[in-house]
Amino acid sequence: MRWKTSISKVKEGEVYVRGKKLLELVGKVSFTEALYLVIKGETPKKEQVHLLDAVLVSAINHGLEAPTGYVPRIAASVGNSVSSALAAGVLMVGDYHGGAVEGAMRKFYSNKPAEEIVKEVVAKKERMPGYGHKLYKSTDPRAQKILELIPESKYTKLAVEIQKELKKQTGKDLPLNIDGAMAAALCELGFDSIQGKAFFALARLPSMMANIEEELKNEKPYRRLDNEDIEYSN
Repeated sequence: MRWKTSISKVKEGEVYVRGKKLLELVGKVSFTEALYLVIKGETPKKEQVHLLDAVLVSAINHGLEAPTGYVPRIAASVGNSVSSALAAGVLMVGDYHGGAVEGAMRKFYSNKPAEEIVKEVVAKKERMPGYGHKLYKSTDPRAQKILELIPESKYTKLAVEIQKELKKQTGKDLPLNIDGAMAAALCELGFDSIQGKAFFALARLPSMMANIEEELKNEKPYRRLDNEDIEYSN
């Protein structure tokens, strides 16, 4: 079986990443610079690193109540390895938790005007990815912080226009949320929409690590629901 890749190679015992010697990167570039290089195959500019850093920090944590918060702890509490608990947390990134980044990127990349994008979503009775939030009813402050970094981006302008169109066509005030803002920033950086869920998962990994360690050090095995938290229907 033959494999083709332009990402990395080992030549005469030395590792190359996107044509650059790995050891020459160590201690010279940040993790964000390195992941940009690995994924996109090019060295990022200073402003691109700053924006990608902001994107990752903005989604690093949103409370223990989020599935990516408590699920890794549950997995660790029953005796799984740290890597297995992390995998359980990553599996919580789905269409309704972090997955809207990918969907919103596809909409932003469609080259269609906001009016048409929303019209299609409404006609299909779909949910517009990247808009609306259970806690933030009018404005998601995390999203606004990201947009402030790229106010002149065509994707920022489109994201804002879509919010207005949603209000106009549905009568609902659905604010751009962190997933939508991340999508706009990742589009501005030129990443493929297929990486949407991956970036959300990557941003949450540090919090998953912290939650797993806290669970293993401070709690007794194993974590389970209390009877009073369960409502039987029969």
